[in-house]
Amino acid sequence: MIREIAPNVYVETEYHGANVAFIATGEGVILIDTPMLPCEARHWLNEIQKCTGERILYIVNTDHHRAHVIGNQHFPMATVVAHENAWKEMKSYGDSFRTRLMNMYRERIPDAADEWKRTLEIVKPQVTFTGRTVLYKGQTELHLIAVGGHTPATTVVFMPNEKLLFAGDVVVTNRPPFLSQGNTKEWLEALTFLRKLRYDVLIPGHGELTGKEATDRMSEYLRLVRRKVRSAYQAGLPKADTARSLSHLIRYWPIPPFEKPKADRRFKSGLGRVWNEIKAEETAKARTRSRSKSAA
Repeated sequence: MIREIAPNVYVETEYHGANVAFIATGEGVILIDTPMLPCEARHWLNEIQKCTGERILYIVNTDHHRAHVIGNQHFPMATVVAHENAWKEMKSYGDSFRTRLMNMYRERIPDAADEWKRTLEIVKPQVTFTGRTVLYKGQTELHLIAVGGHTPATTVVFMPNEKLLFAGDVVVTNRPPFLSQGNTKEWLEALTFLRKLRYDVLIPGHGELTGKEATDRMSEYLRLVRRKVRSAYQAGLPKADTARSLSHLIRYWPIPPFEKPKADRRFKSGLGRVWNEIKAEETAKARTRSRSKSAA
């Protein structure tokens, strides 16, 4: 259900896929991510039009994953803004991406799969940035800050005057974080950075609204995963065996029964990603030790 969480700032956390928001600035509307399912994107547009007569100016995508960007096509009046790396990823969304999407949803949500087959258009960012940038409209400031971690394109949106933080998938509250494109060391640094910002409400990429305490839970979990994977690597366990042996760590998060098979597969893939990351770190440490011994 749509909620106004600050004057003229509205969020919806119950759509399939990622959380979405819009801000009516007095000079136009800015969207943060878009609903994934076509029927929900149309519903969102209708809700926006009921709340304000302002035209939609911008969409800010917090990363390039389908849950955040597939709905862009339903808001053709808007300019899409995202990190440069989001554009690089989305330019490769061709026939294989479409086929995977259709196959994934053909049984679960057949109406959506059928509509995507007929009408899906990938709307890539038209404005990109690296580092950080600010959107100024009316009295509204949206600070777009690239933090990485979850993906190389991940961006948070900070509204300092309203004390709101849209954390994208740097923070999730109702599911395991998606690790398969992540860098957990960078992710932990991003969470440390988020704790330094001043805000009262944190809007996660998925799940219910929360506060700064959610960053602690995410950090605790990522440190746990890194510690367990490092121990497995140091014990000589191969990547696939590490992923299998640590699959129980997914229980840290609530998972609906119908989502469990997919969540298990994604989590094992994510553990493999972390294993590669730990391997690179341990290899770099070994080289440093070797050089130090040689110098001595």
